Amino acid sequence: METSSKTDLARAFLEDLGKMPAERLQQIIRQAVGEELASLMFNYARQVMTAAPDKMMENASSMLILGYLLRVHEEGDIPPEIPPV
Repeated sequence: METSSKTDLARAFLEDLGKMPAERLQQIIRQAVGEELASLMFNYARQVMTAAPDKMMENASSMLILGYLLRVHEEGDIPPEIPPV
């Protein structure tokens, strides 16, 4: 998938989330993520956010990127390490 396609898909999904009823979002989380993983991610986010409350915006964006990287890892698509030059 090309970068612009990923960006377009993400933008559309985030727009959909903004309009989505809370009940529907909870249903998606339960079915796609599961209660145990959602709880683990919530607790990790709380640790990160409370460790540096003055960096809330940076931490929030890092959490979004981390969630994406977890999905990439689940799909076995983490790129190989590039050796130093």
